[in-house]
Amino acid sequence: MPAVKHPCLQCKEKHVKCDEERPKCRRCELRHLPCSRPARKTVFKHDSVASFAKDQKWVNSQAKHFRFHPRGAATARDPPPVMAPLDIIRPPLNLPPCQSPKARPFPQQPPSIPSIAYITSPPGPYDSSQTESSSPLPFPPNESPALPTLSLIVAQPSEDGSSRFPLRDVQEACLLRYFIEEMSHWFDLCDRHRHFQLVVPVRAGKHPHLLHAIFAVAARHLSRLPQYKTPQGILYHGQLLPNLNEHAAVEYMLKCIPALRQFHDMHDDDYRDSIITTAVILRQLEEIDQEDDSGLDKRQVNFLAIIDAVLRSLPSFDVFGQRSLMQAAYWMALRQEIFNSFTRHEAPQLMLPLEFWHSASKANKVVMHLVQTAKWHWGDGSDSEWQRLSEQQDIIEQKVLIAFRPTYQRTADKTKGEIFPTIWYASNIDVTSVQLALIAKAVLVAENPYLRKSPTASRANWRQVENEVRVLLLDLCAIALCNPASPPSLVHSALGIGMYGDFFTDPYERQAIRTVVERYRDAHAWPVKRLLEKFR
Repeated sequence: MPAVKHPCLQCKEKHVKCDEERPKCRRCELRHLPCSRPARKTVFKHDSVASFAKDQKWVNSQAKHFRFHPRGAATARDPPPVMAPLDIIRPPLNLPPCQSPKARPFPQQPPSIPSIAYITSPPGPYDSSQTESSSPLPFPPNESPALPTLSLIVAQPSEDGSSRFPLRDVQEACLLRYFIEEMSHWFDLCDRHRHFQLVVPVRAGKHPHLLHAIFAVAARHLSRLPQYKTPQGILYHGQLLPNLNEHAAVEYMLKCIPALRQFHDMHDDDYRDSIITTAVILRQLEEIDQEDDSGLDKRQVNFLAIIDAVLRSLPSFDVFGQRSLMQAAYWMALRQEIFNSFTRHEAPQLMLPLEFWHSASKANKVVMHLVQTAKWHWGDGSDSEWQRLSEQQDIIEQKVLIAFRPTYQRTADKTKGEIFPTIWYASNIDVTSVQLALIAKAVLVAENPYLRKSPTASRANWRQVENEVRVLLLDLCAIALCNPASPPSLVHSALGIGMYGDFFTDPYERQAIRTVVERYRDAHAWPVKRLLEKFR
C-alpha cells in the first residue's frame, strides 16, 4: 500500500492512516471531527526585505583574468621575463605524480622553487630569502599536497642537485637518445665501463651544463647526416624536429659557457667531474665543426685549457685515481689530442704525467704512446726521443698488443682484385688499440731522423720506407672496413691517410683509399674536402 504523503493533523496525532479525502477525510467525517491540514513551510523568499542607502557603493562582480605577480619565481633583484604559454612547458621538469590527500606526503620541492602563493599573491611572507633556503617550503593554506604547484611548471630548472628527467621537450629527448645510442661509443672506445654511455647521462640530469653539452654535440652531428633529413626537417625515430639545425648546437653550447668560466669557484668533486666532462664533449663538437681549409688558430673557446686547468687544480694524483669519470674524460681528451695533432699538425698540449702511464690500461697505454709520438713529431723531434719511442713501440707490440689478437685474418688476394686484407676483431677496444699502434708505427717509420740525416740514404731505402708505410695504412683501412660496428675506426683511417696518403701511387690502391675516405665522410658528416682532393 502506498505511503500517505499529506495526512490531516487529527489522523497524524492518533497515528492512524489518513485517506487524504477532501474536504474531510473519512475518519474525521464519521467522528464529526474538524479535518485540518498543516500549511506548507516557505522554503525560499521571493524578494529581499533588506534596505540599502541610495549612495551604496557596489563591488564589480565580473570575473577577472588571471595574471602572475611580476616578482615571479626568482629573487626580487633579478625578476624573470614574462613567459609565453608555449614557453611554460618547454623546460624539462620532474613533475611528481598526482596523489590523493591520504596518500604518502608530497615529495620535497627543490629549494629554489617557491610555492604558488608566492607567484599569485603580493610580496609578503614568501620573500626571496625563503626561496633560496635549503629547507623545503611549507604548503600554503588551502593548497592540496596531492597536486604539483604551478611554480614547478613555470620555474626554470636550477642547479640544486635535483634531476631534470624526464625531459619534456621532444627535441632535447631525441638529442639525448642520439648521444646515448649513436655517439657515446665514440667516447668509450677504450673504456670497458662505458662511462659516457651509462654514467654521463645520469650526471647530466643534475648538471645542466653537462646536459647542454650533450645536446650541442648531438645536434651538430644529427643535423648533418643526410639519412635523417626531410623537406619538413630532421626526422629521428618517428619524431619530426623542424627546429633542429646547426645553429641549435651553438645555442646549446653557449648555455655551457657560464659554468665553464666559474669552475674555479667550485671545489666539489662531482661538479669538477661534470666540468671536465663538459669540456671534453664540447671539444668533440669542435672537431666535428672543424673545416679543412680553416685557419689553424681559429678557435672560439679553448676547451683544452679548461681540461688541463681542472687536472692541475687537483690536490694530488690520488684524487684522479679515485674519480672514475674524470679518468674516462682524461683518456678521451688524450684521444682528442691525437685528432687535433694530426689534423692541425701541431704538438699535443695536454699534460702527460708519468703516474698516469703506470696506472693506465693496456688500451690507454697505446693512446699515450701515440700522443708522445705526435708530440715528438711536431715538437722537439730529437733523435734520442725517436729512439726511445721506437723501443717503446716494440714493447707495445710485444706486451700490449698481444692482448688484442684478431679473431680472423686473411691477406688480400691480388688475383681477385682485392686491395685490403680481411682483419676481424672482437671489440671496439681491440680495434682502437691496434689502429692507434699502427698510426704510431707509421709515423716512426716515415719520420726516421737517422734516415733523413744519413748522406748515404738511397732512393731504395726510401722506397722501402714508403712500402712499409703503405702496408701499415692498408691494414689500418682494412680494420675500419671489416669492423663496421666501430665507426670511429674510419676516423683513425682518415688520420693515417691524411698523413701519408701521398705514398700511394697505384691507381687501384688510390681508388680504394678514396672509397674509405668517402665512407668516412658519409658515416660521420665531417668535412674531408681536402682529403678527397688527394685522390681524384
